[in-house]
Amino acid sequence: MIFKLRAATLPELEEFMVRLLGSDWEAGDGAIHFCADLPLAALSGAAFFQNARIFLKALDRNGGTGATEAGNLNRAFVQQVFDELDMPAPRRESILQVCKVVNETDAWELHLARVVSECAGLVSRRKKRFQLTRLGASLLSDEKCGELFWRLFMAYFRRFNLSYDFNLRTVPGIQQSMAVVLWRLDAVAREWTAVRGLAEMILLPAVHAELRGSMVSQWDREEWILAGYVLNPLLNFGLIEKKKPGDWPGVDEKDSIRVTGLWRSFVSFRVPGVRGASGGVGLN
Repeated sequence: MIFKLRAATLPELEEFMVRLLGSDWEAGDGAIHFCADLPLAALSGAAFFQNARIFLKALDRNGGTGATEAGNLNRAFVQQVFDELDMPAPRRESILQVCKVVNETDAWELHLARVVSECAGLVSRRKKRFQLTRLGASLLSDEKCGELFWRLFMAYFRRFNLSYDFNLRTVPGIQQSMAVVLWRLDAVAREWTAVRGLAEMILLPAVHAELRGSMVSQWDREEWILAGYVLNPLLNFGLIEKKKPGDWPGVDEKDSIRVTGLWRSFVSFRVPGVRGASGGVGLN
């Protein structure tokens, strides 16, 4: 359910925005809340989660694995895991066509899973070897998959630097205000919503101006940058979906998106002026 502006006064909404921006996502009692006990069946469409779990389970089977001089997973481990990764067939084929030997950074899905797993405290690197931490080992069972998903999400959006995954344009304000971005998406993308023009709808005005200021080429589009920082990660976490999936792995300006059933189960907001509210507040 999406609540309109009449559900709360303007001062209440302003206070709510401040609370959102300062929320401790992991506390569980703030303006934004995330469910940490989802069942495995609910996470089948979350490619990032699936790839991280494949990586962690492979580390467990192997008793860890050696690191290269550059600090990446060794080629033998990458080769072992590559065929298991959840990625579109054209993406897999293009990697194999270009790379005679697949290194960790060639399989970016695996690389991100490893980096974010380290950010989440699930994996450690000591004496040139990657190992599961005690926490990582404790979250491999089906019964713990909801907590694993939650920890990966927290690590990706709170501790991992989003510009590492999208380093073509710099807009730090997006990550700094991500709670508001999620709140606005919850309000406007419950039904199919065009990606074109979405940035202005879900970003704070100052952040939208920052995004516009990062557009240095005549070919730059707001939607491309928004997808890099927000939409593609959420798509990979299974929290939004595209109207026409296709073979292209990301979101582009011609797409329409909406939040998924997983989103509705995972993300909720404590809305001012509406008791028991779990949806977003529309500004229209």
